[in-house]
Amino acid sequence: MKTTTFLTTISAIALSAAFSAGVSAQELDYTSMSEMFGEAVTAGATGAPQRASDVPATMIIITQDEIARFPEYDIPGILRHYGGVDVTRYAYGDGQVSVRGAATGYTPRLLVLVNGREVYLDSYGYTAWSTLPVQLDEIQQIEVVKGPQSALYGFNAVAGVVNIITRNPNHGDYTRLRVDAGTDEYQGISFTAARQLGDNIAIRASYGASEANEFAPFADHTTAIRLAGEDPDFSRETGAFEGRFRFTDKINLTLETSFSNVQASEGDSIYYAENTGYTLVSYKGDLEADTEWGFLTLSAYRNETEIEYAFGALTASLNTVRLQDLFRIGSHDTVRLSVEFREGETGSFPDPTNGDFGYETTAVSAMWNHKFSNALELTLAGRYDSVDWSRDGEPNPALYSFSQADYDVSIEEPSYNAALVWRPEFGGAVRLSAARGVQAPTMFDIGFTMPVNLPGLTVVASGNPDIEPSIVTNYEIAYDRSLTSTVTFRGAIFLQETEGVKSQLGIAPDVFPPSVPVPTFLFNNRGDTRVSGVELTFAGRPDNGWSWDANYTYKQVEDDMSLFPFYTPLNFEEATPSHIANGHLGWTDGRFTIDGYANYVSAINMPMQPVFGTLTLVPIDAYIALSMRGAYQINDHFTVAVNAQNANFGDGEVTNSTNQTESRVWVSISAGF
Repeated sequence: MKTTTFLTTISAIALSAAFSAGVSAQELDYTSMSEMFGEAVTAGATGAPQRASDVPATMIIITQDEIARFPEYDIPGILRHYGGVDVTRYAYGDGQVSVRGAATGYTPRLLVLVNGREVYLDSYGYTAWSTLPVQLDEIQQIEVVKGPQSALYGFNAVAGVVNIITRNPNHGDYTRLRVDAGTDEYQGISFTAARQLGDNIAIRASYGASEANEFAPFADHTTAIRLAGEDPDFSRETGAFEGRFRFTDKINLTLETSFSNVQASEGDSIYYAENTGYTLVSYKGDLEADTEWGFLTLSAYRNETEIEYAFGALTASLNTVRLQDLFRIGSHDTVRLSVEFREGETGSFPDPTNGDFGYETTAVSAMWNHKFSNALELTLAGRYDSVDWSRDGEPNPALYSFSQADYDVSIEEPSYNAALVWRPEFGGAVRLSAARGVQAPTMFDIGFTMPVNLPGLTVVASGNPDIEPSIVTNYEIAYDRSLTSTVTFRGAIFLQETEGVKSQLGIAPDVFPPSVPVPTFLFNNRGDTRVSGVELTFAGRPDNGWSWDANYTYKQVEDDMSLFPFYTPLNFEEATPSHIANGHLGWTDGRFTIDGYANYVSAINMPMQPVFGTLTLVPIDAYIALSMRGAYQINDHFTVAVNAQNANFGDGEVTNSTNQTESRVWVSISAGF
C-alpha cells in the first residue's frame, strides 16, 4: 500500500509539473509520460494531463503500439475489438460506430475529433469514417470516452467521444511508408513524415490512397443505389499537412489543413444501401499562450463539404471558433472556462432554389476539478448551448409544409458532467458519474425537403422545424484495478436513457392534405429508449513475450417508440446485440510478432427499408469473426506483415441488412526511418 501511495504521489507531481509548464492536449508527450506511469496518459477530458485511471469518465486509450498490431485497415475495424463499442460493417469502407447501442447507418450520436477538430457532418449528423484524413501509422493514440460528454467535450457528444490524436512532430523526426496489396483487388499506399526545422518549427505531412472491390449485396437485398457514371467499388485519397511554430517559450501556433476524396457504398439512416461521393477540405489553427491568467487556447477551424448522395448533391460549410482558459487555484483546484461560436450553412437540398439554410450556435462552458486528496477528486462541468436556425429564402409553397418564418427556430439547452474518482485503500479506482447530453437536430432533421414522384402521386419527405433535441442521461459506476503485477481489470455498470429520439422517415406519411400541399413524411421525435448494461475487461502482459486481453459487454434495451414501424424505422431493441465478446492473444519473440483476434456478436433483427417501401426485420444470426496478423521485422527499417481479416467469413457472412461482410487478406510492407 505504501508503494502504491508513493507512485500515486509521484504521478501527481509529474503531471502537475506538465500542467504548470503549459502542456496542451496536442503538446503532451504521451509516450514518455505513459512509460513513466505504467499506464496511458491523456489531456482530452479536462484539458489538464491525467492518467487514464484518473479521468472523470470511462475511457479506453488505444496506443500507437496496439494500433500497429491489428489486422485492420481503418479505425472502425480497430474499435470493434473493445468493450462497450458497437461496430456494424455495412460495406468495405463503411464501418459505423456507436457506444453502448446499435451502430445503425449514419450513426448520429458520436462526436469524433481529429486533433480537436470535429469531423461531424451536419447533413445527417454522422461521421463518414472512410473520409478521415488520418493514416494509421501517424496516430499517437485513440481515446474512446463512453456516455454523454457534452459539457466536457462539446457539441453532439451524447453517446460518447472518439478523440484521435496524431503524432507530434516536436517529439521526434520520423518517416513511414506503407504499401498494401491483397485479395479483391485491394491496394493501398500511405506516407507519413515529421521533421523539426530548427528549434522553433516542426512539420507533419501525410498522404494515403487505396481502392478495393466492394462487398456484394446478400441475396435478399436489392442492389444499392449508385451514382450515375460512378464506379461502385471503394476508393479513397486523403492528405494532411501541419506546421507547429514556437514564437516564445510560452506562445505556440499550430496550423493544419487536410483533404479527402472518397467513393464508398454505405448503409444510410433508413437502412438502405447507396453509393456516396465525398469531397472534404478542412483548415484549422490553434494559438496557445501560457499567461498569468492561465493557459489560453484560441482555436478556429473550417470544414468544407461536398457530398454526392444517390438522391442529390449537398454543399455545406462549418466555421467554429473557441476560446478556452485553463488555470489553477491553489494546488487542489483546476478550472476550465470556454466560449464557442459555430456557424453551419448548406444550400437548400436537393432543390437549390428554396433558400440556403443554416444555424448559429453560441455556447459557454465551465469545468471545476477539485482534488480532496491523492485518493479522492471531484469533477463538475456544465455547458449551455443557444442555437438559432434560419432560412434565407421562401420555399416553394406547392411542396413545402412550412414557410420561411417557420425556420426561425431557437433552441437553448444545458448539459452537465459530474464524476467522483476514489482510490480506496484496498486498491484500484472507483468512478461514480452522471451526465446529461444534448443531441441537437441536424440540417436534414429541420430543413431537408425532397419531392418523390410515385405512380400517380407526389409525396414529400420533409424536415421539421418543430423537432426537439434528444436528451441523453447516463448514470454509471466503474472500477479499475491491477489484479496482479501483470493482469488488470476494468468494469462498469451503466444506465443510459434517451428522451425524444429523433428519427428519419417511416413507411406512412405523417400529415395529409388539406393541412399540407401533398402527403408529407416528417422527421420528428418518435419516443424514448433506454439501455442498461455491464462491461468487463481483463488484460495480461506477462514478461515472456505473450500478451492477451478479453472483454465482454451485456446490454438490455427497452424502446418506447411511436407506432413502430409506421413512423420510424428505428428499432433499438431488435438491432442492438445483447452480448458482445472479444478476445486477443499475441506473442512477440525478437523480430516475430503474431496476433490472433476473435469477435463474437449475438443475434439481432436489423430493420431494412427500401425508400418508401415496406419495412422488414432481417434476422442476423450470431457470428464469430476470426482475424490474425503475422509480422517479421527484416531489419531496423523494414517490416513485412500478413493480415487476415474475418478469415472464417469466406465469400461473405450476413452481419447487416445491406451487404455481406467478406474475408480479406493482404500483405503489408512498411519502411520506417
